[in-house]
Amino acid sequence: MHPATQLSPLPAAAPAPEAPRQTACWVALDFPLLALEAVSIQATDRAVVSESYRRGAVVYQVSDLARSMGISPGLDINAAMAVCIGLNIYPRDTRAEYQRLQKCKRWASRFTPMVCLEPPTTVLLEVAASLKLFGGLEALCEQLHHDLNRSGQRYFLAVTPTPAASAVLARAGREVRIMGKADLRTGLAELPLTSLGLTADTVHNIKAVGIDSLYELWRLPRHDTARRFGPEVIRRIDCLLGACPDPRRADSSPLDFRCRHDLQEGTGDMTLLLSVARSLLARLVKFLRRVDAVAKEIYIALYHDERSVTHIKVGTRLPTHSLHQWGRLLSEHMQGYRLQAPVVRIDLLSERLLPNDAVTLDLYCGDPARDWARSLDELEARLGKNCVWMPKLTADHRPEYAWHRSNHDHAGDLPSRAQRPLWLLSKPQPLRCRAGRIWRTGPLHLIAGPERIESGWWDDRECCRDYYTATSTQDGRLWIFQDLKQKHGWYLHGLFG
Repeated sequence: MHPATQLSPLPAAAPAPEAPRQTACWVALDFPLLALEAVSIQATDRAVVSESYRRGAVVYQVSDLARSMGISPGLDINAAMAVCIGLNIYPRDTRAEYQRLQKCKRWASRFTPMVCLEPPTTVLLEVAASLKLFGGLEALCEQLHHDLNRSGQRYFLAVTPTPAASAVLARAGREVRIMGKADLRTGLAELPLTSLGLTADTVHNIKAVGIDSLYELWRLPRHDTARRFGPEVIRRIDCLLGACPDPRRADSSPLDFRCRHDLQEGTGDMTLLLSVARSLLARLVKFLRRVDAVAKEIYIALYHDERSVTHIKVGTRLPTHSLHQWGRLLSEHMQGYRLQAPVVRIDLLSERLLPNDAVTLDLYCGDPARDWARSLDELEARLGKNCVWMPKLTADHRPEYAWHRSNHDHAGDLPSRAQRPLWLLSKPQPLRCRAGRIWRTGPLHLIAGPERIESGWWDDRECCRDYYTATSTQDGRLWIFQDLKQKHGWYLHGLFG
């Protein structure tokens, strides 16, 4: 008899290692000469951008050449003109600056959907989820540098785990890459107090005790700092170091797209103009696919000279980024135009682009709703805006006033009650009576009714009718009524299919 074999218990399975938590990675792009570039001033120009205050105009931004002559931001304009003879002064254009930031945002959307604008000069990108796609941080930053250098803009790029730290480092002109929160204190230590974005009075009070840098500030006890200078100072420091939440929201302002093509000489050849317009459409579609957006309307402007412009509007019921569909619609629209003068320039504009919401389509049969909308778009482009319409119900009991024509982009509403016909006559036709029988081309037999409609006393179109459904061997199903106000006369008002 063999002794029982003693089995040792299996060792407990080791717990699966937790996936490492993805650390945020914020890239800040700051454009220190944005105000100059917005008004087309070069760094080598002897020029400044001014901004008006109550005490008068002061220098807001300075070109490199003007700075070398002793002009700095904040200097009074009169003093700047005395320092530099022949100084060119341009007023600040905040709208042009914001448009440049918007253009940068559209470009940055190629790398991440999380793009935040921090006017007046900074754009923030959260790229942690995009690093694998672009081959790591080094490759991503190299692509950013390549694209920005081609644009010719002056910029600074900083990378840290927090958005606030990246922004202040880029604004200070420090191009650094800090990957861990533990290294933030070292990277931020030498920045001045103004980096915190505090009020001028708070900065003055802190400097009054001999503190000039962030390193000196956060060496003070937190409680005493908050008590003496206010809790906002501590909150700003914690946001820099990632010690408190600093949520950011991606900029959701609507995108738009503009492009143009200048012709070497004026032409009235519609085939050539359509070919040029198609090339502009191809640029639009390329942009839409890059930012994952769709367009609902586009505008084509044909410039004949500085004063004369022909505008063409092309729209769809369902937003799309299909080059084929936009090309067919534009072709239908442009073929119907007769130009009064040669065209020297073509502009394309599409405003308020929409995000491309994924639609599940049948693999073999496609989407009938989209096919129907596409067919209506082409009919409308060929026949005209007011030639394609759909019925829309109106809150009125009287059949002739219970609907109206609708040119909206949605499908019209149809009556849901089966006893109402879809085909109403524009004007009711009187019926005759023979030997006590209602007669049209033959005797009519009432099979349903009456349905009394008594309404309209408030607008001088009062009606009092009893509606019936009638049939005959020659006319099929008819919708007739008896007018109770006109000696009980009978009228035909509708036909059933």
